[in-house]
Amino acid sequence: MLAPAALAPAALAPVAVAVPLGSVGPGSVEGAAGSVGSAAVPIEGALGSVGPHGGSAAALDAGSGLVSAPGSVGAPIAPCPGPAPRVSTFGDAPVPVVGWTENLAFDGDGRLWVSKTFLNRVDAYDPDGRVVASVAVRAPGGLALGPDGRMHVAAGTGYLADRSDVVTFDPAAERPEARIEARLDARMNGLAVDAAGNRYLTSLDVPALTRVTAAGEVDDEWSRRAAVGVSNGIAIDGDTAYVTQSTTRTVVHEVPLDRPEATTTRELTAPPEIARGLDDLAVTPEALYVTSWTTGEVFRLDRGTGDSCVLVGGIPRATAVVVADGFGEFDDGDLLVTSLHGPIQHVELPDA
Repeated sequence: MLAPAALAPAALAPVAVAVPLGSVGPGSVEGAAGSVGSAAVPIEGALGSVGPHGGSAAALDAGSGLVSAPGSVGAPIAPCPGPAPRVSTFGDAPVPVVGWTENLAFDGDGRLWVSKTFLNRVDAYDPDGRVVASVAVRAPGGLALGPDGRMHVAAGTGYLADRSDVVTFDPAAERPEARIEARLDARMNGLAVDAAGNRYLTSLDVPALTRVTAAGEVDDEWSRRAAVGVSNGIAIDGDTAYVTQSTTRTVVHEVPLDRPEATTTRELTAPPEIARGLDDLAVTPEALYVTSWTTGEVFRLDRGTGDSCVLVGGIPRATAVVVADGFGEFDDGDLLVTSLHGPIQHVELPDA
């Protein structure tokens, strides 16, 4: 078990974050994702924090001015209209930071799998919040269910890792075991899988997305065209990947899987407004739900109008979100949110 003292900010090197030069204001800008240029600032300096995956809980909160009440931190993103969602804890309440929950995904068989980075395992929960299975995975990050029925995981994330693997396991096995599918030279973070079984990974350290084919080969040619650097969260809907960046701007990129060079950018904020360090996200037909590890918020981005609002705040170091429709008694108005602080939060949206 890692002692919290080992996570002190002084032990962490600043993360250099490229500022997208092609984005000049809110809206959709084709090709902006590739315009990372040479201008870069440490996100620690820009946000007053120590980055998305390091630092003690107290230091992280003090550094970023994290609020404990619902609402937005800094204009211009306003709260969503209507009554505020109800928030409660789902499952256990682990030790902050040590029990860091980084990502989560359903297995299609009634269980929710959650990556616990510092505990080096992925746990399965039933709808009542009980841990019913577990598989050992080195520093797990992003995970997703593949078309082969296996869970796919980015192993080797966070500041304590220097490189990553893509691993898979059978969630239906009595004793699941992780199998390495591909070894990668860089440290990865988010992961999504398309209908053909290709894996797409994000990284705060490399200047492009990474695609690993269903056969386990790294597709360097595709990655050269997918120039989205300092990337964090990723989700796939049909033939499009939605990707967040941890930069001094608050942006979500839409990356066509067959033409990644035609990426468009939706910008939520630009300097001098406070940047939201966006993390993982969920996609529905109507909206994107996007987490922020710097402000503890979940945003709703309307896919039709592009309008964004703060759905809920006060979730310390939010890292990922899923819509829990069909999980036990949950429906499409129930979200589950992971966080660096550990507890999984149940966000119950008010009835329309």
